Amino acid sequence: MRFAPLSLGLVALCMAVSSQAATPAPPLTSGAAAQALYAQWFVPQSAQASGSAQQLHGQLQQYCDGTSSLEKVREQFTQASQDWERLSALAMGPQIEHRTARMVDFQPMRLPLLKAALRKAPKDLAAMETIGGPAKGFPALEHLLWADVATPKTPTCQYARLVAADLAQELKELQQANQAATHFTALDFESTAEFLNQWIGGVERLRWQSMEKPLRSATASKPAQVTRAASDGTLASWKAQWSSLRTLAIGNPQMPDNVSIARLVEVQGWQRLADELRAAVQQADTALQAIDKVELSAIAPANKALSQLKHLVENDVALSLDITIGFSDADGD
Repeated sequence: MRFAPLSLGLVALCMAVSSQAATPAPPLTSGAAAQALYAQWFVPQSAQASGSAQQLHGQLQQYCDGTSSLEKVREQFTQASQDWERLSALAMGPQIEHRTARMVDFQPMRLPLLKAALRKAPKDLAAMETIGGPAKGFPALEHLLWADVATPKTPTCQYARLVAADLAQELKELQQANQAATHFTALDFESTAEFLNQWIGGVERLRWQSMEKPLRSATASKPAQVTRAASDGTLASWKAQWSSLRTLAIGNPQMPDNVSIARLVEVQGWQRLADELRAAVQQADTALQAIDKVELSAIAPANKALSQLKHLVENDVALSLDITIGFSDADGD
């Protein structure tokens, strides 16, 4: 994706946060503004995802040893996968550089490759490096916990344990990279432009790639290849992704000065547009929360609301922040 030159939005935001001081703070560099985004969002979110993945690995070890139940492993899988989905809803910096999504959540999983990996029977994490993303990560683990359940003390369970260990290692490395990003004195992320472009890309991935496209592609003989279908977690997956996009759009009431799109618009003097954005986000939130079935008819109102929200941000909001919106693989139609 190509981005426009860095907007002063995040710089203005950080200055506004400090405006109550007796002596105005000097202008912050673009690096300092980007540091704020990483410190406020990516570091805590990646820490949560990494911790959940570590717990999933521990639960799976106990299950494979015969000292824990399948139910407990499944519960921890759900927690870990949703923490990852909240983190990955906005992809920036290290998450893109490390290709984390491909390594931990390749969609859809390739069953023939998973069967080949099971026959290969890797013995440790070093051997797991020879296994491609389509045969590991959350989708492979979900298959081995719901569809073709790995039983304790078997080679299949050993593979599942290694998948969880590999997944935990990837997310730990991402957490460390996000933490390191907060210490850089200069970040070449063109922070405001990248933030807005990638947020729009996240909305379109949810609207089109996660929701509409797989449902439109389904046939009588080919079920929709939606996320977390095996674990019956599709609706929760969609809503986890949306929860992050919603927060990054309009902020968290408990942390009003944190970076959000609405806050960027406000500090540029566009209060009415910020209010319009909040209303559009609330409309989309109501529609998303109302989805009760994984069917085209059920997602139609949410699809429309997300399209309207995307249109508002990529036109009026982008114009107010002097940002050019690029194109990405998430653009669906």
